[in-house]
Amino acid sequence: MTTSKTTTASTARKPAATRKPAAATRKPVARATSSRSAATKTAVAIAPSAPDFTKTYKLLTGIDNSEFCAKVRLHLENGYSLHGSPTMAFNGKDIIVGQAVTKPAPKKKSKGKKK
Repeated sequence: MTTSKTTTASTARKPAATRKPAAATRKPVARATSSRSAATKTAVAIAPSAPDFTKTYKLLTGIDNSEFCAKVRLHLENGYSLHGSPTMAFNGKDIIVGQAVTKPAPKKKSKGKKK
């Protein structure tokens, strides 16, 4: 048996005139840097550095650890008082706790007659 080696169209080498240009001669792809940076800015969540103490009612939640206790203590030091019973739940990994806190609403100035 003789084996004949044939080249197909896909394996045959193309002449130099019909080859695609080298990668260095291709036009660079323009990138929109302004939309990319805007998307990056919106994707980043900004964490508040300090809790918002302006609300009159809050439900504090978190994992049962010292951080949650510090969160409750910080609210108590800033004029909040405990409201109701604490809650506890288990999510299969951690114990999740919650505590409602209230703050007296600021008194409105009365519009009376000037003397």
